[in-house]
Amino acid sequence: MESEKLYEITAYTENQVGLLSSVAGIFTRRSINIEKLLVYPSKIEGIHKFKILARTTEKNARAVVLQMEKRVDVVRAFYQEDNERSFREIVSVGRFLKEREQTVKNR
Repeated sequence: MESEKLYEITAYTENQVGLLSSVAGIFTRRSINIEKLLVYPSKIEGIHKFKILARTTEKNARAVVLQMEKRVDVVRAFYQEDNERSFREIVSVGRFLKEREQTVKNR
């Protein structure tokens, strides 16, 4: 059986009413307790950042991230063990937003 560890789940989102409730519901359905939750505007205009700390298995952390990314107003979501620190998500979000901007301009 996979052991539980502390995971930091980060999501970059558009600012939409009811998003916090939807995110909490994703954790509730999997019986995952949120240990810590921070939500604040990111450095990218119009995008907010969720930082969630939860004790769970990697399989459940991955499933939460995939479920979060299915929401239209979630730009990108990531998970990592709490003791890891990485900037890969910032690069990925920036790349995604540039691609989305190009797509909108090309319409």
